[in-house]
Amino acid sequence: MALETTTTSANDVVNDSLIQPTIIPALSERPGLAVRVCREFNGIGQPTKALKIPRVSSYWGSPADRGAGVDDEFDGAEGSAQGNTQFVTDGVTINTPEYCIAHAVTDNVQEDSVIDGAEFLSLITGTMLQVHQLALDDDFCALFSGLSNSVGTTNTDMSIANGLDATHGIIKRGANCDAMEYVLDPEQVANIRTAVLSTNAAAAIYAASADRLINYGRTDGATRGMGRVMTLDGCLVTMSGLCDTDGGGVDVLGAAFCPSTAQNDASGATTFGIGWKRLPRLEQQRQAKGRSTDIVMSMRAGLAELQDGSGTLIETDAPA
Repeated sequence: MALETTTTSANDVVNDSLIQPTIIPALSERPGLAVRVCREFNGIGQPTKALKIPRVSSYWGSPADRGAGVDDEFDGAEGSAQGNTQFVTDGVTINTPEYCIAHAVTDNVQEDSVIDGAEFLSLITGTMLQVHQLALDDDFCALFSGLSNSVGTTNTDMSIANGLDATHGIIKRGANCDAMEYVLDPEQVANIRTAVLSTNAAAAIYAASADRLINYGRTDGATRGMGRVMTLDGCLVTMSGLCDTDGGGVDVLGAAFCPSTAQNDASGATTFGIGWKRLPRLEQQRQAKGRSTDIVMSMRAGLAELQDGSGTLIETDAPA
């Protein structure tokens, strides 16, 4: 047959497609990690760009020193004046840089879109807030490399023993905490799952006791969808693709640490802090010459390590 009337020949009356009045958001890392686990400090309205957090320096020895610092250091003697012990502090400084994202949306987009203009702007602003949170989370994960204490071996997969050593070290170093967490790279999470599934004679013989020691647990689908993928040593494991690499990409960096809780904050165990100078602020400005609307969201916030001993860097092999 020939000379059929088709969508090509009658292309002026046939739509190639009909755009639906909705937009499917892009997949992304899960935002909000830093805000959830960091101790918050408020610098809003204060005439400074940095927040200094005082911290007590120990004068009674170090944890796990077998009592060397307290054994007879504070014994009193009858009839003798007690000498002074100096109370000393140092400080942690949280700088508060600015985060900002801007869009210029033309009038035509708002007027001609199949999506209502107000709804379109709402979609944009919601995405902007998520991007701000992701930028903050990325800077939070970058703090892991600054932790002085570490476990793991370069170019070697993460092991269950690495995970247990990471949390054991936090307690050994004196953290009086009621909660610990892991944030791990996806490769480290895969390493742990592989190790749990592997079998050997010892695991077969001591299965119940090994399970109690590891205290590994799965999380349900909804929780995994928020990045909370498992528990190890009884502690929550959050997976994040924002974790940094080291050694030219040879290794990935995760961490175990003490998140902000009432107990951890009171005892000084909380590992990381966040300082706010300006909460996320949304502003719109009409540009008449450009027939467009500027949409700007900005915030000022900073992150810092508060307590080095209550965190453990986990550095292990990156994926090939």
